[in-house]
Amino acid sequence: MKRPLPNLLTHGFWLALRNWPCVVWAYGVNLAFGLLAGIPFAGGLAPYLDHSLAAQKIAGTIDLGYLAELEMRLRQSNFIPVAFHTALWINLLEVLVLFVLFTGTVFVYVSAEPPRLSVLLRGGVAYFWRFVRSTCVAACIAGLILGVLIASRVALLARLSAVYVERKMFLYSVISGAVVLLVALLIRLWLDLVEVYIVRNAVDGEHRVRNALLPALRLLYRYFFRTVGSFFLTGMLGVSAFAACLYLWNEFVPAHQVWIGFLLAQVGLFLLLASRFWQRGIEVSLAMAADPPIVAVDEVLEIAEEDIPVTTGAESLAGLSEPTLRDLVQKLRTEPWANPDVLPGSQTSRPARPADPSRGKEPEISPLDRHAKKFPLGGLSSDEEGTPANSAEKTRSGGDQEIPPGTGNKP
Repeated sequence: MKRPLPNLLTHGFWLALRNWPCVVWAYGVNLAFGLLAGIPFAGGLAPYLDHSLAAQKIAGTIDLGYLAELEMRLRQSNFIPVAFHTALWINLLEVLVLFVLFTGTVFVYVSAEPPRLSVLLRGGVAYFWRFVRSTCVAACIAGLILGVLIASRVALLARLSAVYVERKMFLYSVISGAVVLLVALLIRLWLDLVEVYIVRNAVDGEHRVRNALLPALRLLYRYFFRTVGSFFLTGMLGVSAFAACLYLWNEFVPAHQVWIGFLLAQVGLFLLLASRFWQRGIEVSLAMAADPPIVAVDEVLEIAEEDIPVTTGAESLAGLSEPTLRDLVQKLRTEPWANPDVLPGSQTSRPARPADPSRGKEPEISPLDRHAKKFPLGGLSSDEEGTPANSAEKTRSGGDQEIPPGTGNKP
């Protein structure tokens, strides 16, 4: 069945907002490791920030001239190599932890699990090596494609430099660099879709990484403009928010109020990180809407069997002008395919499957719909929304007697 795609921007934003603890945990990890990596640099910068007359220009504002002069002074000492060597291992550990958190975030987005830290770590560890293998495959493909493009760009600029100078040469350099960057971002988008398909295929029992490569590429090709447009627009919004925070810091924050500048910079970094989770929500919304897991069909049938009592063919059609969807599904399950003309009353219907008490009744039938049960965003909850319908049923039935669902409605 072909279903219309939802608005990727709004649905991806809604998905990221429902799972906002994922963004908070990723930001907390970034902040903690950033402070740890900054300790060696703080020790080396202390003499300049404590005694230099230009300390306010270095720490209180964004002045490129003073920052360049500070870099020249630091290069004359052995401070930078020692600080980088110390911060390198901290950054590697940070990348590993963030990789696990982002893997767990994709797992939460696809499976609609609660966005708790334990669930993030469990999903991240479960899919860690599959994501590592997909990243290695994407890195090899990206290295081959980008290597050819960069070599072609270098050769092209070397030939154009003999003919064009100044403005035209600058334009050729910028345009060719933008093309390389665009291809790199497209490969990144394809890798994100591959990671979504890895988790989505696991729902259907498929655990091989190679079976997620081509479906992700076909999905990107089929919805190229919508996906790429949403991906780039979300990224530009995040970069614009970060640039706006830096502009406010540089223009309106006094140099001696360092903490206000620090808070503005952290707000910009948080919004930039949130845009990345928004992109993840867009990709998951696209994959789950355009190519939902096959197991979702079984969930629909199980919920229908648990919520609606099973009756025989004659009883189910009693009082109805047309059979309901549940009656048609039950008829297909109880009657043989080779003899479709058998009378419904002559077949013994299959007894209803006992409901799982631990599972309960779930009104939602898809992972994307189950995200709405986590944190309501306003309006009526699912229980409040069902109140008018229940009161209407009681009125029609004469008070306390309720009409069984599916016995008075047309499909």
